[in-house]
Amino acid sequence: MSIDRSGEYWTGTGAGDLDEYLRELTADGYPADRIVHARCGCGHDRFELLVDANEGCAQRACSSCGRKHFICDSEEYWSDADPEETACPCGGTAFEIAVGFSHRADASVKWITVGQRCTKCGVLGAAVDWKVDYGPTEQLYDQV
Repeated sequence: MSIDRSGEYWTGTGAGDLDEYLRELTADGYPADRIVHARCGCGHDRFELLVDANEGCAQRACSSCGRKHFICDSEEYWSDADPEETACPCGGTAFEIAVGFSHRADASVKWITVGQRCTKCGVLGAAVDWKVDYGPTEQLYDQV
């Protein structure tokens, strides 16, 4: 796995490239120091992704079984959201998804960044990110 930075968009060859991408993307702000990859209960790891950047929330839908899942604490904000489907510049809508977590000194989650890799062309991106201003936050890792 390796990231190609030579084109207009960064591309990766596998889901593992999301780790490096999220760490580099967040390095100058809230550095992601823990990355968790999304996997459906059916075992599949490709999803459609709905996001609302204004509300800071996201929902994934499994490309295999169709099961929908709110990412982290997104369900709390979804009723106020106006979600949009995430699409790659190539037109692809199936993604491998990983969430980067940035932490405070007390180890609680401070910031969440949702990253995706297009399974059609490999383009890497981060559709949405948001601040977490409550505690405890340990449950968020299991809600990816």
